Amino acid sequence: MKRLIKTIFIAASLFISACTPTQKTDEAVNHTIRIGTEQFTASLDSALEWNGWFTVRYGIGETLFKVEDDMQIKPWLVSNAENIDTKTWKLTLRENIKFSDGTTMDAKSVVDNLHHIAQENARAAFLQGAEYEIDGYTITIKTIEPRSTLLSDLSDPMFAILNLASKEDKATMPIGTGPYKVKTFTADQEIVLEPNTNYWDGTPKLNEITVTKMLEKETAILALKNHELDAYTEMNPEGIKQLQDSDEFDIHTIPSSRVYSLYMNTQTLTDISLRKAIAKAIDKEAIAKYLLDGTMTATDGPFTNDSEYALPSSNVTSYNEAEAKQILESAGYVDTDGDGYVEKDGQNISLTIAYYKRLSQEAIATELQSALKKIGIQSELQLHEGTKYLLNKEYDLGFYSMVTMPTGDPAYYLNALLSEGGTVNYSGYDNHAMQVLLKQLNDSYDTKERKEIVKQIEEMLLASYSITYIGFNNLIFATRKELKNFVPHVTDYYQITVDLELQS
Repeated sequence: MKRLIKTIFIAASLFISACTPTQKTDEAVNHTIRIGTEQFTASLDSALEWNGWFTVRYGIGETLFKVEDDMQIKPWLVSNAENIDTKTWKLTLRENIKFSDGTTMDAKSVVDNLHHIAQENARAAFLQGAEYEIDGYTITIKTIEPRSTLLSDLSDPMFAILNLASKEDKATMPIGTGPYKVKTFTADQEIVLEPNTNYWDGTPKLNEITVTKMLEKETAILALKNHELDAYTEMNPEGIKQLQDSDEFDIHTIPSSRVYSLYMNTQTLTDISLRKAIAKAIDKEAIAKYLLDGTMTATDGPFTNDSEYALPSSNVTSYNEAEAKQILESAGYVDTDGDGYVEKDGQNISLTIAYYKRLSQEAIATELQSALKKIGIQSELQLHEGTKYLLNKEYDLGFYSMVTMPTGDPAYYLNALLSEGGTVNYSGYDNHAMQVLLKQLNDSYDTKERKEIVKQIEEMLLASYSITYIGFNNLIFATRKELKNFVPHVTDYYQITVDLELQS
């Protein structure tokens, strides 16, 4: 998914001293909240990289289309969409929408955003060269290539519509159409939000919202118990156990499409037999049930098990330690010196397992090292601050977590993962037949045909053992019972909405 921003440590003493307890006065109870979160951003400029996730999460920006709970796409800043032909769409904007500075959002401001985003973000390259016609509040978009997924694409948070004419710095003070606007922003640390009095779709109910980065879950749990936090967005099993029986808190859990994936560097792990053995050595069900206490749902593929795009049950990457050992032996990986680890052609095999601290990746990485030892593969854990090790190919096995259906359509992820120059093609996957299938998928407007193409792509991908999927992270929020409508969404980026409120 996505670029994860450089993390910093916020000591418990600093956080607690900075907090104003939310239970001190009636005004605080009714109008202000504090939210703790593990993931934060250095910039709110939604057009760049993955920053838009935060601009939308914080209720600052909105997109032309929105992903519903059932992964269907619905209009948001538009009122209607019409497909003219394979390259042409006609969008009708909602009228009377204003940016938070009072400026009207019109068709020209939207087109300016689309031009800008196409130039600034590689994931929006499909809009480069597109032609736009404006007629009042109607925009006709004609793309260079057929784009059956355009409406889904435009629900990506990078397409949050901002007032580009504003003199405010988009990185720290973006002017959007959402229910809240930025009051103060400290990169990688904290944001304070206040109501957008020009909001078009209801009245924001809170006077102030503070979102603070908190890496230490123990600190977050303590802050919740001490009434110094109203919500925390990345609960772990230990924290859940502490809060779930309390009458002060609600625990909100939903399965997400954020998958723990293990990239295999095909430039260093050139032997597919070795990659296959590694995949077979991972007991995903045990990780989900015992290691992570049900906070992960095991998977063999990139799409959730209840998705219409999920592959039927298969043995492609199912756990089988004995088979993993047999694969290694048949491929010439044997322990000749009796040290418990295999060699190939007299050379020791030692792999690097690279990961960054995000959700349960550290625990899974440690379990992977143990699993590899059981089949005779020596490995070393390497903790990184971010994900540049993937881009720079500084790994043998590299962990990454990403939402695979952020816009409700599988083409988004599959293109990013498998196309030549794809934004998350970190394994170095290169296959001409795959490029042909991707083009067929991108060009097709037939639902049944698209499902069949996706199935072929998944089967080809898994057979390459360039990546293996561990499981889907379950999104788990803890909130004080007084806080209403702050719940996780399957996409992982709709959080602060106009419905958020405190009730006594």
